[in-house]
Amino acid sequence: MTQIPWKFAILLAAFAAAAGAQQQRAVAVISIDGMRPDHVLQADRHGLKIPNLRRMLRDGAHATAMRGVLPTVTYPTHTTMLTGVWPDKHGIAMNLPFDPERRNQDGWYWYAEDIHAPTLWEAASRAGYIVGSISWPSSIGAPGVQFNIPEFWRASTTEDLKLLHAISTPGLVQEFQKTVGPYTVDLDAAEAGDWMRTRYAIAMIKLKRVRFLTLHLAALDHVEHATSPFSRDSLKALEEIDRMVGQLETAIREVAPGAAFCVLSDHGFAQVDHALNLNVAFVKEGLMTLNPNPTKKTSALLEWKAAPWIASGSAAILLKDPKDGAVRKHVETLLRSLAANPQNGIERILDAKEIAALGGTPEAAFWVDMKTNFAIGTALAGPLAQAVAVRGVHGYAPTHPELQASFLIVGPDIRKGLDLGTIEMRNVAPTLAKLLGIPFPSAPLPALPVLQTAAPH
Repeated sequence: MTQIPWKFAILLAAFAAAAGAQQQRAVAVISIDGMRPDHVLQADRHGLKIPNLRRMLRDGAHATAMRGVLPTVTYPTHTTMLTGVWPDKHGIAMNLPFDPERRNQDGWYWYAEDIHAPTLWEAASRAGYIVGSISWPSSIGAPGVQFNIPEFWRASTTEDLKLLHAISTPGLVQEFQKTVGPYTVDLDAAEAGDWMRTRYAIAMIKLKRVRFLTLHLAALDHVEHATSPFSRDSLKALEEIDRMVGQLETAIREVAPGAAFCVLSDHGFAQVDHALNLNVAFVKEGLMTLNPNPTKKTSALLEWKAAPWIASGSAAILLKDPKDGAVRKHVETLLRSLAANPQNGIERILDAKEIAALGGTPEAAFWVDMKTNFAIGTALAGPLAQAVAVRGVHGYAPTHPELQASFLIVGPDIRKGLDLGTIEMRNVAPTLAKLLGIPFPSAPLPALPVLQTAAPH
């Protein structure tokens, strides 16, 4: 058999990839942070004017509810949606790395190198897709993302924008800002920030021919935290986001009429009016020893034996020495005592087996899950339990109905009016992979039956 020269073989592979790209189904994934299923399913009850999301509900497939991960916070959930595995496998266990001594200055899991599982970005890129992403959690340096503007902030000043230029695809932000306007780093800019991210996403679709897009919109989450879910301001924010959704779908369909357009969320929300300062109990029990003279360069603690890793609605409890049976027993006795007092607002204490069943980090010895009108505060001193101003919180175990997330998808060959019932967040990645027409064997759950036919076009 005649051997094909290796250079010619590379050219043939390139032509094959290009030909395959012509047959690719474009897929746009829009995450609306904090959108509950009943925002859309019960829009009339809340007086919501969201015509684009309601059209997706009517013309496509949707989940009645999507169960998230432990804990129901933004970075672990977004990573699960792109990997198809729980935090115990992908490694993004919380929004912020564990830092009981508070030395990391509130740094988050911004970096893709902390993801320890294959991502759809990588798989789509290997299949010849042009991949773009804007403000997706844990995306700095993400392999496979050709056009990347990751989520990152520090001081939320113009200095942050300079750093964003450095960590994004070289020259991309500077190129777009000439016609689209300056990029908004501050996630607290709410609707204005989401409109800017929307315009940049449209520019990616039109100017860079991105055909697998991931976009994170954060305004609803910000307003819900400040005012509580279903407040007038939060409903207004979602109505504004609905207009963004309409523009994004129009943009992708202008260049790829057969595109699958997916809108989902990372978690729901609960309204709280009380807080439990769990750290205070650990300090009182001698499990954490405060530094009487902390500075920016010194630890908040002199010593710790066990400490909470707080996710607002719940907290993982980590032991400094997991083999120390005496400390483990001390912690368990403390937690059971706190849970026995209803004034502390604890729903239940999860042990290691229960944590594993929900996919939480194996580093946790215990997990404190709160009732949904209680948050966990971060104070090291002061009252143990207290009333707080009404606001919105998430981060509980995914078993609470209020914390369930949303999933809607529409396209020419997506089944119309399909109610998928309750799905798992781990279903998202294999479903998107099937729509992209790419293998994704690392995801343990099957794709959802959203297609009219099994064959991609």
